[in-house]
Amino acid sequence: MWHWFLDLFLFTLLILFMLDMLTFLWVNRCYAFFYHLMILTRGYLIFIDIDNFRNFNNHFGHFTGNKILRKVGLILLVESHFRAFRWGGDELAILLPWSSKAKAKELAERVRLRVERTNIEGLKVTITCAVARYEQIVDNLLLQAKRDNSKNRIIVGAGPES
Repeated sequence: MWHWFLDLFLFTLLILFMLDMLTFLWVNRCYAFFYHLMILTRGYLIFIDIDNFRNFNNHFGHFTGNKILRKVGLILLVESHFRAFRWGGDELAILLPWSSKAKAKELAERVRLRVERTNIEGLKVTITCAVARYEQIVDNLLLQAKRDNSKNRIIVGAGPES
């Protein structure tokens, strides 16, 4: 008789614990599960870093930083067809199982342009994206971009396995 209540309660818990309530992206624990599926299908991964995010938070406050995260998250959700994750802080990710490097790069460029053209609190918000097959490679690509002070661009891993 009360099974519908339990079903609703469990569904609510699923939503609360699997979605980041700020960005509406899937949380990191979901990413960890689906990352392995993406590896098995020889797909690609896009890491997204919001350029100068710390400066936005420090100069305009966390409320503005949250608005930026929310808007970028919604762009990622729409462009990736709900395959976007909040990896941590201002780092976001898109998993593309059964995909090619060319398609991943094309999606990353589409997202980059859409963020650049979107008015978020009157600020010029840009992102840097790294595309590769493995987590360590995209993480290293983003670190290298930060060291080079490279912003608002797509970095693609070189070689057939990256």
